[in-house]
Amino acid sequence: MILLLKEPVSGLGDMGDVVEVSDGYGRNYLLPQRLAVANTPENRTSIETLKLVYIQREAERTRLAEHAAKDLQRALLQVHMKAQEDGTLYGSVNQAVVCQVVEEAKGYKLEERWIVMAEPIKKIGDYDVTVRLPGDMDCTFKLTVLPESA
Repeated sequence: MILLLKEPVSGLGDMGDVVEVSDGYGRNYLLPQRLAVANTPENRTSIETLKLVYIQREAERTRLAEHAAKDLQRALLQVHMKAQEDGTLYGSVNQAVVCQVVEEAKGYKLEERWIVMAEPIKKIGDYDVTVRLPGDMDCTFKLTVLPESA
C-alpha cells in the first residue's frame, strides 16, 4: 500500500513523504489514526499546504523556546505544597505542577511532555528540573518545594 504521510511517523518518514507499507499497517494503524492518506494529486497539494503551515509554526515555537530557555536557565522558582512534619508531601510535584509554576512565575506556557522528571517529587527540598524544549534545547532551573503555611 502506498500512502502519503500527514504527520511525522517515527521510523517511517516525515510529513509529506510517500511511503510503501504493508496493507495491514496502513489499513489498521496509519489510516484510522489519520497519520496518512491515499497518495492522490489532491492529497499531495493539501499536504504541501499543511507542510508550509507546519514549518512556520515550528519556526515560531523554536523562536519562543530559545527565548524561554534563556529566561529559565538558572531560574529559582518556588512551589508551596501541603506537607507532613517529616517533610513528606501529601501529594506530589509532577510535570503538570511544574508547568503551572513556570507559567505563574515566568509567563511561559510549557507542555507537560517537555518537563524531564524521573519520578514525581515527594519531599520538601531543592530540585534541579530539566526542560527539553523544541529545537533540541535543554535548560535546567532550580525548583524549591516549600511547606504550605497554615
